[in-house]
Amino acid sequence: MPIAPPLREDCAALSRRFDAAAFAPVAGLEEVCVRDAGGMAAGLGFLAARVRSEPRLVAFVAPRFWFAERGRPYAYGLRALGIAAERLLVITPRTEAEALWAMEEILRSGAASLAVGAVESASLVATRRLDLMARGADAAAALVRATPQTSLSAARRRWRLEPARSAPHPFDPRASGAPRWRAVLERSRDGAHGEALLEYDDETFRLHLVDGLADHGLAGGASFAA
Repeated sequence: MPIAPPLREDCAALSRRFDAAAFAPVAGLEEVCVRDAGGMAAGLGFLAARVRSEPRLVAFVAPRFWFAERGRPYAYGLRALGIAAERLLVITPRTEAEALWAMEEILRSGAASLAVGAVESASLVATRRLDLMARGADAAAALVRATPQTSLSAARRRWRLEPARSAPHPFDPRASGAPRWRAVLERSRDGAHGEALLEYDDETFRLHLVDGLADHGLAGGASFAA
């Protein structure tokens, strides 16, 4: 499996002209590209932190071999991101084709506010169907991938995510603080591009743009509801 290059190698080539609104969840399909298992956790955390506060389910769909290699989502960790265990639906089909079908069905039902699929290969037709289903249900859908994507896609945004060093702990310098992710918006329907360092606040259930990135075209301290 080819390995994606580190994010910092090509961030300088991106235009930085989007703001915090670019991180707000929208109805439709997105793609989140990561490098490895650690990046996969960062990608899932990023998506979970942006889930809208509502009673509908959050569905995670992945082929069985995916769980054998990476394990299942950690319910306690998701609760810290604002997703209660009773809202989490985990679906384990045999193949990626079945995973795409399961995502379509859960979106068609209207029962989920977010459907995430760990699917490496999806055709333009498949991504267009997911986008239409998600928008019809006023829901978000996302494909999380660990391989570079070169095929055409109907996704409205394509992100690259990697974990970043956590924030300093306010009371214990030896402990980890708030989780952080480095996010690069590579492509979006509105033409926005850019890079940001994001921090999650588990008291307000909000993501924040970290101060000190003014040179990346993003106002420090901006935040938005997850």
